[in-house]
Amino acid sequence: MHPVLLRLAEGSPNGIGAAREVAAEVLEAPALAAVLVDGLTDASRGVRTRSAWALDRASRERPGLLAPHAAALLDAADTDPPGPGLRRLLPLLLARLDLGLDDARRVESYARRRLADGAIAAQANALEALAAMARLHSEIEARPALETALDAPAPAVRARARRLLERLDRASRP
Repeated sequence: MHPVLLRLAEGSPNGIGAAREVAAEVLEAPALAAVLVDGLTDASRGVRTRSAWALDRASRERPGLLAPHAAALLDAADTDPPGPGLRRLLPLLLARLDLGLDDARRVESYARRRLADGAIAAQANALEALAAMARLHSEIEARPALETALDAPAPAVRARARRLLERLDRASRP
């Protein structure tokens, strides 16, 4: 196992452990992103969660870190590894990818599955991925799902839907 993943294996499965430090290291050495992508399918839930957390933090600052790993991220979405942390964060990672239509449809399918998830953060982040793919490709229709989410019981889901609808509206203006 890679030394970075060994560091991420330490601690409670729900804690972030060394993920903050690893995210900073990835910004300095982008090749480490590949190690974290491999960690998304690790047998340990903690490694999967902390790998996703570190990738999320690093790619917020540098979304391009994910581009070389698009195929592996899509495969992770297709296999849907277990774990609430990964299910919460993977849609955000997918939303940062610049994909062709076929791969964007894979993200759309994954996002729609996550919308049925009981976890509020997973639902909100699935909306993010769905809207990102709709912005990339007009063939992907996110508006009905976003409008439905305006009536969701969870305030976080409603707020995200409102924000994403506003973003889609701004993007569609000439």
